[in-house]
Amino acid sequence: MRRLHRHPCGVIYTQEFADHLAALQREEAAEHDGDVLSIDYIRCASGPQAGSEWYQLSWITPPHNVQRDQFLLGSTWVHLHPQTRRALKRRCLHFDGSRVIVRA
Repeated sequence: MRRLHRHPCGVIYTQEFADHLAALQREEAAEHDGDVLSIDYIRCASGPQAGSEWYQLSWITPPHNVQRDQFLLGSTWVHLHPQTRRALKRRCLHFDGSRVIVRA
C-alpha cells in the first residue's frame, strides 16, 4: 500500500513521488545553484484539446517574490504556481520508478 501525503496547499502525493523529488535534489542541485524545482501541471477543460493534460518538472530561478508559492513536499522545496495547485486538487502525484503519473 502506498503512503499518501496531503500538503496543506491541497497537493496529494505518494512517498515514492517525495523520494523522487529528494533524489533529483541530491543529484542535480549542484548544477542549479539558487534554483528551485518547479512543478507545472495543466489540464485543458474546453476546446479542441479538452481533457488533455501536461506535466513538467524543471529547475527555475525564482523571482524574489515567489516564496509564497514554494512548498515543502517531503524533504524538497518546490515551486507550485497557483494554477498548478488548482489543477492538482483531487489528483495524486506518483512516481512509478521511471516516470511521474498524475492520478485522478
